[in-house]
Amino acid sequence: ALFFYLGVAVVASNLTAAVQRQAAAARQRARTTEDLYLFSKKLAGTGTLDDVLWATAFQIASMLKVRVVILLPENGSIAVKAGYPPDDTLVDADIAAAKWAWEHNRPAGRAADTLPGAKRLYLPMRTGREAVGVIGLDNDKQGPLLTPEQQRLFDALTDQAALAIERIQLVSDVDKAKLAAETDRLRTALLTSISHDLKTPLAAIMGSAGTLKDFGADIPEEARAELLTSVVDESERLNRFISNLLDMTRIGSGAMEPNYAFHFAGDIVGTALSRTAKIVSAHKLNVRIPADMPMLKVDPVLFEQVLFNLIDNAAKYAPEDTVIDIRGWQDGGSILISVIDEGPGIPPDDLERIFDSFYRVRKGDHVRAGTGLGLSICRGFIEAMGGTIRASNRSDRPGAIFTVRMPVPTEMPIMGEQE
Repeated sequence: ALFFYLGVAVVASNLTAAVQRQAAAARQRARTTEDLYLFSKKLAGTGTLDDVLWATAFQIASMLKVRVVILLPENGSIAVKAGYPPDDTLVDADIAAAKWAWEHNRPAGRAADTLPGAKRLYLPMRTGREAVGVIGLDNDKQGPLLTPEQQRLFDALTDQAALAIERIQLVSDVDKAKLAAETDRLRTALLTSISHDLKTPLAAIMGSAGTLKDFGADIPEEARAELLTSVVDESERLNRFISNLLDMTRIGSGAMEPNYAFHFAGDIVGTALSRTAKIVSAHKLNVRIPADMPMLKVDPVLFEQVLFNLIDNAAKYAPEDTVIDIRGWQDGGSILISVIDEGPGIPPDDLERIFDSFYRVRKGDHVRAGTGLGLSICRGFIEAMGGTIRASNRSDRPGAIFTVRMPVPTEMPIMGEQE
């Protein structure tokens, strides 16, 4: 009986130990699976390459208990981009091993067949298309770095990381392709604009100047004055086109630095109207800017150019003898200035695109002369000064409304100290 009970106890204890080992292994697999799921979820939510690399380095280091460096290709070679614990220096042997692993898409370095004298083991990160980088591993233990089970876990982690890196790189490539396509579109539009809209005033100037040169003595005084007026008007028109192109270049290059000062809106509107006197001579102006409105903190030159472009746009699209309204008012913490015309209005499909560079509203088969930059410049200048601009249509009759909204300055200058 004693031997019988002893045998039963031994068998039972072995079975119990086996079940416990299986339960512990199951719990470990569950934790590993959960960690892999959380890691994949984290990678799916990251939008930058730095975040992906840092999350990958931290996850591999914490799950495999090793030190990690991640290297990505750069300028024809390979460079350290992330590490945990942070480490961006490699000795020559490690650099050679990492470069070999990248070029041959095979392990190199510690305990590998190639360059085993390196401090770390370098393993390529692969996707279905190609290798996207190299991961270096090391620890303070002797012998192999990874057990077969750890190797499988490492492969799972690096596969997810490689796909995330490839995804971000593909997004970057798509953005670059879109930027290149947009640049080509703008270049084509610019060349088209220059070839037509800038050629028209040049032809008028050359024709009038040539006529005055060749037949000036035989032309009546009144006709000669008309030719000179044509030269001046077309020169001013050409100057506006060139100024718009230069302003758009400043906005596109990010060189826009507003020179802020405190000014009354009515003063800037008055200066803009004096510049547009010839342009609006065939229209009626109705200006309503309250004298008690707060001062604006703007760059007066940029803000005046915005108003000039809006008034010029209204005069260009509105018929002669119609009214151009310029209104100003305060709405809570904002100051609004609107330029309202009695033209045909803006088609609903064009309301969002009207501020795009080189875009002009087409009415039937007719497009107004111009480069299509005026409204785009208005948006660029206003946003550079912290404001907004929007376009809409009148509700009472045909016509367009362009409204500039600027914040009321939190601090007002003491009278006599404003610039």
